This record gives sequence, structure tokens and C-alpha cells, in this order.
Amino acid sequence: MDAGTSAVLAGGIAGAVSLGGTWITYRQAKRQTKSEAQLQLREPRKRTYSEFLLACREALSALGDLWDEETRETDGGDIERTIDQHHPVLQRALAAVSLEGPEVVSEAANKTVKAFDDLYHQAFVWNASGGDTHEDGRPVGFSGDYTYGVRVALDHYLKEARKSLSTSADQ
Repeated sequence: MDAGTSAVLAGGIAGAVSLGGTWITYRQAKRQTKSEAQLQLREPRKRTYSEFLLACREALSALGDLWDEETRETDGGDIERTIDQHHPVLQRALAAVSLEGPEVVSEAANKTVKAFDDLYHQAFVWNASGGDTHEDGRPVGFSGDYTYGVRVALDHYLKEARKSLSTSADQ
């Protein structure tokens, strides 16, 4: 092989190595940019998701405080009033989650607020029907775990929010 061919071959190999290095650098920069964009999205979403979670937990706690230790029941009217008091905050937090997205988290948040609304509706229907009374004449209230549906929906929301916030660094 003559010197000219060797020089061309050496130049070709050097060019290929340089091109490979450039391609690797490009891929790393692209991954870094994507990771930074995910982190920039993550913080506002995290704040929004946390505010919704806090609003739901405050409403849930207020509903739990209604439970009477002695009778082991809760008055339906108290459930209605409590949800009425928390509903504006829940709606504002839900709107923020719906705007922030993604859709799967928004749907889970909507299901959580719907669970509150379903409990409100049950209490409303119970109160409107007059309900039953105990032998001593006291009205029969809600007993047992009347917030179960809300807690299940909130757990689902929390799982979806965590998935949405996770990045490759979390794995």
C-alpha cells in the first residue's frame, strides 16, 4: 500500500472516530436537555399535586372528626355541611391539577372529587328521606367507614401523581 492510500485510510478512520464521538456527545446533550426539561416541569407539578392532596386530606380529616365516639355514627347534615365548606378549595385545587396535567393525574383527581360529591349525595338523600331513628328517637346517622370511597380515590390519585413526577433518576 502506498503512502497516499495510507493517508486517505488514516484520515477516514480519524473522521469516523470523530463522527462517532460527536454523535455520542450529541446523544448525551439531548438526554441532559430532556432531563432538565423534566425537572423544570416536575417542581410546579409537584406543588400543584401537593396542594390538591392537602385540600383533600383536610376535608377528609374534617369528615373523620364528625364521627361520634359514643354513638359510632355521623349525622348526614354534618357531612353535607363539611363537604360544602371544603368544596370551593377542592374545586380550585382540582382546576390547577387539570391544567397542569397529564390527563391520567387529572382523571384521578376528578375521581377523588367525585367521591366527595358521591358522599355528599348519599348524605343529602339520607337527610331528605328523613332517615331512620333509634329506639330512643335519635336519628340514625352514617356509621362505619363512610369515607372509604374518598380514601380509595385519593390513594389512586397519589399513585398516579407519583408516577407522573418520577424521572429516570428515581429508578
